[in-house]
Amino acid sequence: AAGEPASADEGFTPEVIVREAGIEITNGRSVIASIPNTDAGEFDLVTLSDYMVELKQTYPQQDAASVLMEAKIPYDYLIQVMDIVRAVEVPTGNEDEVELYALFSEISVGDAP
Repeated sequence: AAGEPASADEGFTPEVIVREAGIEITNGRSVIASIPNTDAGEFDLVTLSDYMVELKQTYPQQDAASVLMEAKIPYDYLIQVMDIVRAVEVPTGNEDEVELYALFSEISVGDAP
């Protein structure tokens, strides 16, 4: 119905756009989050992970996501970002044990617009 929040919108596919200045997350139409690089000039992958967990909680049925890279971004960052979008490590409380929880396991890769 009109006016209701679109939280159950099956058409929602998060796009994680990795740019030299930082990471943007879009809903395919507009930017919904912008994560600037850290003071050391590194990608803020911790904040990205936290945000992907929040998105998964909001859209639990959604498994697809896109990771889009600017041309000059080193390939190693693509792998790191894909790992974060795909799953999160959660401590089990048992010494150094962690469990992997799936987030967005169906990842498409492409060039940033």
